[in-house]
Amino acid sequence: MNNEFLIVISYYSGRSDSHLKKLLSDVSKANQNIVVVINSDESIHEVRGFFNGCKTITRPNTGMNIGAWDSAYKHYPNFKYYIFLQDECVMTNADFISAYASKLDIQGIGMIGESINYKWDKPWLEMMKSPLNYPVNIFQNGKILSRVEYYLSLMRAWNINPGVNGRHLRALIWGFSGDVLRRIGGFPIGKTKEECIASEIAISKKIEQLGLKVVEIAEEPFKYFRHDEWREDGTHKK
Repeated sequence: MNNEFLIVISYYSGRSDSHLKKLLSDVSKANQNIVVVINSDESIHEVRGFFNGCKTITRPNTGMNIGAWDSAYKHYPNFKYYIFLQDECVMTNADFISAYASKLDIQGIGMIGESINYKWDKPWLEMMKSPLNYPVNIFQNGKILSRVEYYLSLMRAWNINPGVNGRHLRALIWGFSGDVLRRIGGFPIGKTKEECIASEIAISKKIEQLGLKVVEIAEEPFKYFRHDEWREDGTHKK
């Protein structure tokens, strides 16, 4: 492997590999390093291997996509740039390598992606009143916590400043420079679905905590990659 770009693709072994094969076929044309991280319910520990000519890491199914991406970074921590993808992503523009590198080279930018979750781009107090703030099955001080309360408590436990609002990049497609990833030391890993959502938000906040910006790579969502589950305008799932 050269140490320029690492493309990491997360894949859950319980799904068909048809999306994965198509994505690999497309991104391999960029002639960059690719690692597929396979989340497997049968795995007890991490094992390296190969799939369709690409290196793989098969691991226990923890942390969902973010857990898979963190594993790849920990195994390969010395690249200049990283692009993290889900296997259900679809390449829409073959010039993604130069676009991601150019954006990540801009001073002050710490994290890029294809879709910001604008539904959460509101002050935390306003999010407390949102329909999105449903109760979660977590008890603290004799009461059931809401999503926002729980996510904020997790971020504090991870020593991450939640900032003033919930704005964050969806964990579908992320890009980082290696320098930034080494500064944050990887990603917090959730053990449950709610913890994984908190982790998704927390990583954007951790970047902001460094004084860096979290931005979409283009003016419109899904310029270089889209996701099969999401509308192309990025507003919500199909």
